[in-house]
Amino acid sequence: MSDEEMLDLIARFRTAFRAADPDALSQILTEDFEWHMHFANGPNGRPTGCVSYGVDGMIRVLEWRKENWKNQKTSDLVERPAGDVILQMFTTTGIDENDEAFHWNVVDVYPIRDGKIAKKDTYWKQAK
Repeated sequence: MSDEEMLDLIARFRTAFRAADPDALSQILTEDFEWHMHFANGPNGRPTGCVSYGVDGMIRVLEWRKENWKNQKTSDLVERPAGDVILQMFTTTGIDENDEAFHWNVVDVYPIRDGKIAKKDTYWKQAK
């Protein structure tokens, strides 16, 4: 894919992600898509973080966030194609599920396969 095509793909993803639109996401994500999040829960937590699978898994996480986080805002967005991945950097702030303010600097790495996003690998630096 050209850099322009990759930037178009991530822009379409961003729109579908923010809208939690399963139909649009299914056109953008591979069937075996994985979202490796910034945290792991419980004794079976893995260093790869909690993993959500497919469009349905992504929608579940987005719905949970919508119900539990307040006033979430994103700023300082930068997106860059880098070979067969797209790098996305931004800052997000808001109120978490414990009513505590958060301020996170985020790097997401998106490997691309056959013109679709195969993985969202998330890394967060947190400040409270």
